[in-house]
Amino acid sequence: MTSALSKNPLANKICPWLIDSLEEFESINKENRLAHGWLLSGQAGIGKLNLSLAIANRILNSNADWPQLLDSKEAEAGMSARHEPEDNHPDLHLISPEEGKRTISVDCIKGNKQKNIKGISEVLQLTSHEGNAKVAILEDADVMTKEAANSLLKTLEEPSQNTYLFLLAQQPGRLPSTIRSRCQLLSVQRPSSKDALEWVSDFDPAISHADWSILLDLAGNAPIQTLRFYREGFLKKSKEYLDLLGKISTNKLDPQKVADQWIKEDLELALTWFTRQLKKGIHIQLSDRRPEIIDASSKASSLEIFNRIEIKKLIQIYDKSEYLICSLGGGVNAELALKALLLEFQAAIEG
Repeated sequence: MTSALSKNPLANKICPWLIDSLEEFESINKENRLAHGWLLSGQAGIGKLNLSLAIANRILNSNADWPQLLDSKEAEAGMSARHEPEDNHPDLHLISPEEGKRTISVDCIKGNKQKNIKGISEVLQLTSHEGNAKVAILEDADVMTKEAANSLLKTLEEPSQNTYLFLLAQQPGRLPSTIRSRCQLLSVQRPSSKDALEWVSDFDPAISHADWSILLDLAGNAPIQTLRFYREGFLKKSKEYLDLLGKISTNKLDPQKVADQWIKEDLELALTWFTRQLKKGIHIQLSDRRPEIIDASSKASSLEIFNRIEIKKLIQIYDKSEYLICSLGGGVNAELALKALLLEFQAAIEG
């Protein structure tokens, strides 16, 4: 658990497609209808953190200027620095899964005296350092453990004065209904494909629009997630994964070896890619689009493979892949589940 940076560009500037959501908040603020709890929902990499930090900056500084537009290079720098301790605002706190873990533990919320950990519930009970408001932002709030959620509920039920909690969730349905009911919902929308492409392509003009479009497609048109894919060399990785699927489909590669590789590298990223490919295959079958009009990188292998799978079975595999992503870190044996999923995928291709 660390404090958020008040000088971070994510707090002082705003992604263009988030302006409408920020204006919605401003309208509520002017009417003095601010809830103590807020739930910002939207897919990964859409800008929920940027929006919440921009809002927090305005809550903590009534004289704050309206944020300027945030470009992709500043966004990337801000995401990389968001957990750095320098230049912290003392009344702005950022909570996220501990390093190496996929969940937010009860210690982050309730604290642990034996481990000398101060939980956010305790911190928010203290007097504001600057005599104004206190703000806590929970990244990935939907991965809180049950114990952490129960502890946070007490803080939402009995908030201290001028205290605001922002829960960022990709899957808000995973949060207990008791928490959701105590939060004001603020949905975060995606930009248009055209606007998203223009925004991300400024990050590296040397990358073609065709390649940026591939990354945007894999990221579900979420620009900040797209930058993550680019940073981690996912253009090359995507082509490698497509080749692996092709080998699985022709029985040249054991699906269990692919599962071992994905687990060793980055399971969440690989599963996200696999799920996007399944979704694309479903859309193509349902819309009767021909493979030749799809980008060349996916035509040769993935679309041909997905066209060989019955649509009903394709949807079943997609649902299981989505469920596995949501279950990571929640006690599910990811290795066994992934191997079973890829074996089912191979069997579906064979018919």
